[in-house]
Amino acid sequence: MRDEFPNQAVKVAQQVFETMFFATVEVDEAGEEKRDPDGRPSFSWIGAEIGFEGRLSGQMAFFVPAELARTMVANFLGLEEEAPTPSQALDVVGELCNMVCGNLFSKLDRKGVWVLTPPKAWECSEPTLPRDKGDAGISLPLLVEGYPVKLEIRFAP
Repeated sequence: MRDEFPNQAVKVAQQVFETMFFATVEVDEAGEEKRDPDGRPSFSWIGAEIGFEGRLSGQMAFFVPAELARTMVANFLGLEEEAPTPSQALDVVGELCNMVCGNLFSKLDRKGVWVLTPPKAWECSEPTLPRDKGDAGISLPLLVEGYPVKLEIRFAP
């Protein structure tokens, strides 16, 4: 089942981004993180993670540039005049994590029972989960409307 995760995760992420946020997704073949001249990430990020338990256990996380998250909020809620709030941006990245994780497991294991934790979202400067969140697992660099987005799946030992 773990072998199927990367391809299926990309397909599900594409479907969720396109249908819920009206955004196109492609795999970032270069996968290079953009940094400023001082070596710091050139974006402020919003991270979100959701835990899963079933035949496999672990966490799924998304890291989305804050600017893209605000666009996602506007597209999701149909906002035209008002600017999305920071809490709406956190909520939408958490919901992205929830939708992708739930859809991914329903495709990979239709008969299995999976328990998902509520998603948690936060602002961050680096697009990565702390090392204590399981093994390296899978890291998928994506491009969403030209923005780098990172999807990580870590598995519990």
